[in-house]
Amino acid sequence: MELSPLYLQRLQTVKEEGIQQGVQQGLQQGIQQGQRRLVESLLQVKFGAVDAELASIIEALIEIPPLEQAQLILQRSREELLAQFSRDF
Repeated sequence: MELSPLYLQRLQTVKEEGIQQGVQQGLQQGIQQGQRRLVESLLQVKFGAVDAELASIIEALIEIPPLEQAQLILQRSREELLAQFSRDF
């Protein structure tokens, strides 16, 4: 039994779409991991260590633009950051 050319073409299209979707998801995950590492690194440089309290605001920090992340971390005290993100998020 031979498959029709139309079926084979549709199968190839679906396969290519699946690959493209997988690539996009992988890129997005990589970007998110990179942003998380950057925020963690900035917090560690500024405060010496990332404890549970600081770790609890990382996701909220990742949601804001990178320039604003850096400005907030570098300009605010630990207490100010914790207060802002426990209040806003």
